[in-house]
Amino acid sequence: MSMKLKIALGLASLLCAAQAGAAQPVKLGFIAAQSGPLGVLGAEQKRGLDLALEALGGKLGGHPVELFSADSRGVPGTAVQEASKLIEKDGVDVITGATASNEILAMVKPISRAGLTLVGSNGGPSPLAGKECNPGYYSVAFQNDQWSEGMGTYMSAHGVKRAYFIGMDYQAGWDHVGGAQRSFKGETIAKVFTPQAQLDFSAELAQIRAAKPDGVFAFYPGGAAIAFVKQYAQAGLSKTIPLYSNAGLVDTLFLPSFGDNAVGVVISSHYSADLDNAANKKFVAAFRAKYKRDPSSYAASQYDAVMLLDHALRDIGGDKIDKAKLRAALETTKFDSVRGAFKFNVNHMPIQNIYVQRVERDKNGELALRLLGVAQENATDRYAQDCAMKK
Repeated sequence: MSMKLKIALGLASLLCAAQAGAAQPVKLGFIAAQSGPLGVLGAEQKRGLDLALEALGGKLGGHPVELFSADSRGVPGTAVQEASKLIEKDGVDVITGATASNEILAMVKPISRAGLTLVGSNGGPSPLAGKECNPGYYSVAFQNDQWSEGMGTYMSAHGVKRAYFIGMDYQAGWDHVGGAQRSFKGETIAKVFTPQAQLDFSAELAQIRAAKPDGVFAFYPGGAAIAFVKQYAQAGLSKTIPLYSNAGLVDTLFLPSFGDNAVGVVISSHYSADLDNAANKKFVAAFRAKYKRDPSSYAASQYDAVMLLDHALRDIGGDKIDKAKLRAALETTKFDSVRGAFKFNVNHMPIQNIYVQRVERDKNGELALRLLGVAQENATDRYAQDCAMKK
């Protein structure tokens, strides 16, 4: 055998060994409403995803990332179809994202049956927090009731004796309105739900005016939120009856669309750009540099979801992606969340602080959410007791 052939064979052997020891790429599926009425939310989730992957150098747990993106349009049937493509056609190892509660409910079972895990970055429908809890679903954002239970507690502590509750007639609306009412200690004057397509609230606002509550809790997402807040202010109600809600109604993402109509609205959320911790300062600085504004809770939760996956993959180690080990590791993996303290409850919903913020004009005259304080510390959810999963 010639010396040249020996060298060539040696190099080939070294190359094969290097390739055998290289970390297998992680096929990451991202599904969110990237078009349709909730498309603005999905786009913000994507910003959080992109920023996290940039911070990690395009890797998760040392594995290079192959990203596969899908548009659920916020429609349950479409979400199931797109999730099936991610599973069957793209062969993803794990899925993150999800925008609307109803699409989460539709997707979880087929994803879990395939042996995969959905690491959700928005929403936490109550059925999946209780008896229908699923080992293949983790909510990195919140359990729907959490935000609003925090606000109900805040309203009770800040002089609201008689409250009017109103929201959109679908799963998240039922959860948020129900959560606020449940923790509110005063008198409930009314609890009203309006159709998802409704954008004219003149009749409901007339009823609120006649009822003369001390405060109103309202839950509406997207375009309905802008319409409700605008009409509430134009009806003169914002001058006499404080409006309370959560980040589903008013968030950093939508502030420019509200104008002065939102000034004074008090909201609850699991996240604030003002939170003073190292992870959040790094995230906010990077987001401001790239997008020229503060990040919203949608971007923050997706950023956290990616960081959680990165740490979980590091914890399990190995060159190949073990989907079962990854699912199990997510329960106990620790990472520095941008929201501060964070861990999963037995139902894979977060245990976290709920913060209160108010819409104000900052020193530059721009609309901003000012952090007022903590509504509830280490908030859990009431459905965990009905979840059969055990740690």
